[in-house]
Amino acid sequence: MLKAIRRFFGEKASGQVARRRMQVVLMHDRMDLTPDIMEALRNDILAVISRYMEIDSRSIRVDLEQGKEYMALVSNIQIKRVYRKAAPDIRS
Repeated sequence: MLKAIRRFFGEKASGQVARRRMQVVLMHDRMDLTPDIMEALRNDILAVISRYMEIDSRSIRVDLEQGKEYMALVSNIQIKRVYRKAAPDIRS
């Protein structure tokens, strides 16, 4: 009965979740992306997008996804609102 409910609501089994996590770890290793580099990349993406939109910085996710013939950097960011004008570039 519990399995049927999980299938109905699309809940993934813990084995599937663990497998996906392992795939992400292996992709990071293959690309030689350390956690520090991924965090820096996340921060850079946040900085650029924040110039154009108000975002929920706590909700951003940056992941690597691998297809058969490609690897993609995928980000998921909650947008609160879009600014009418871009904020000035404040690079030092």
